[in-house]
Amino acid sequence: MNGLRAELQNLRRAQSECAEFAALYPDVPLSDLPDAVWEDVGRGVPVSAAYALFRRREEYAGRIAGQVNEQNRTRSSGALAQSRSGFLSPAEVRAMSPAEVRKNYQSILHSMQKWN
Repeated sequence: MNGLRAELQNLRRAQSECAEFAALYPDVPLSDLPDAVWEDVGRGVPVSAAYALFRRREEYAGRIAGQVNEQNRTRSSGALAQSRSGFLSPAEVRAMSPAEVRKNYQSILHSMQKWN
């Protein structure tokens, strides 16, 4: 008898959580939830909280990826297929005469930001 009560209580809790999820995320069917959400639900986290945590983790990962991409973009000298972009390599600068260095000083400074 206690087993049936516990099972009934779990069923009511699950129905309540599903109703709460449907109210909070009406455009997201339960069948579309990723495995990571169901893993959290299996550990006792309510469906709505598990989904919110999943979305937050995805947003954070996207933000970190964006920051890394931006860092890489600032370090990159650009695509090789592009026409000369004004960036100079360290070897090109070392091969310049003092007069050429003075003439190209701003380009050299700008290029130095791309050197690792």
